[in-house]
Amino acid sequence: MKIIRNIVSFISALILIVLTIVFSLYSFGLLSANFIPNLILRSYNNWQLGAVYLLLLLGALFVIYPYFTDEKFKSTHLLSSESGDITITVSALSNLIKDRVKTKEKFNDIKIKLKEQEAGLKITLNGKLTVPGDITSISENIQRDLKKYIEDTTGIQVSKIQIRIDAVKKDDKLPEKVE
Repeated sequence: MKIIRNIVSFISALILIVLTIVFSLYSFGLLSANFIPNLILRSYNNWQLGAVYLLLLLGALFVIYPYFTDEKFKSTHLLSSESGDITITVSALSNLIKDRVKTKEKFNDIKIKLKEQEAGLKITLNGKLTVPGDITSISENIQRDLKKYIEDTTGIQVSKIQIRIDAVKKDDKLPEKVE
């Protein structure tokens, strides 16, 4: 979606540049006095140009839409005190989770989804796991450790931790011989 928005923004900026140059040249008298009126007359009752203008309008609306939406940082309520409320943003919570999982297990390229539910926070982890070891026991260790860590650190109740392993990488390092 971001790529599409950037492309539409770029095209809109190019069109705005061309229009600015045309109107500047017209204002300085470098274009014919009939240029703009003739352009307007040629576009009357021309459905093809009408469709182009509507597409330009939709593109412009698409570009300016994010400026009119109220996009707030999503956060989770931690504590209320007499001084005020304490909240943690979803991105900060994601960073806590990512750092904890990376330090405890060899789980890389982690993508985290958080969803608040009545029973507590649902955490979904996607990533690549480096083994040796039993995949199910590693996953269960991640779930237990992460649940305890988040509940102890933030006080947020964790209802469920789902783990999806996108790829498994074998650790080819052999243990060194100990004599």
